[in-house]
Amino acid sequence: MKVKNNLKNNYKIICTQIKSSIFFYLGFNFFRKMVLENIIHVYNVKNKSKISAIFTVIEFKNYKLINSKIFFYLLTNPLILIKNIAFFIESLKKNTNLKIKANYLHLLHLVIFKKEFFKISIKKKDLIINNFYKVILKKHKANCLFLCFEKKNYKAFRYYKRNNFKILDKNQNIIYMKKNFKI
Repeated sequence: MKVKNNLKNNYKIICTQIKSSIFFYLGFNFFRKMVLENIIHVYNVKNKSKISAIFTVIEFKNYKLINSKIFFYLLTNPLILIKNIAFFIESLKKNTNLKIKANYLHLLHLVIFKKEFFKISIKKKDLIINNFYKVILKKHKANCLFLCFEKKNYKAFRYYKRNNFKILDKNQNIIYMKKNFKI
């Protein structure tokens, strides 16, 4: 379930499915380094050896650390910053001063391949995904999952609202949501 190899394929899938991911701009080498340093954790759900879903998470202790890693990476790679200046300026609008606790786990990416869940009901699919959340939370000794996404991502909002995530914070462009789990 946890992935340390085949990271290139996971990276490509994340960047193809979530164009607003910062890793789309920072590149594979930075993503790989964060995974190998255990700052980001990548999990795959597979069905008959095919990836059905990808989860990436960041633990509480690394939530703010990754921002400094990104900052120093951009200082040493100014061309990336210059080429993508508009994206990084927009990223500054994210709230890095959220009131989060040590038992929170940040869901950085969630990619679900609808075709892999095509023959089951939405309710059953949501139950399966929620069970994977619980497994991941338990591995990281957490009981609350939080995440953020752009306000214009109505599909994500409907999914998280349907699954009882509550709004943690919001600003003009970003919604932060969380859900407590009984582990």
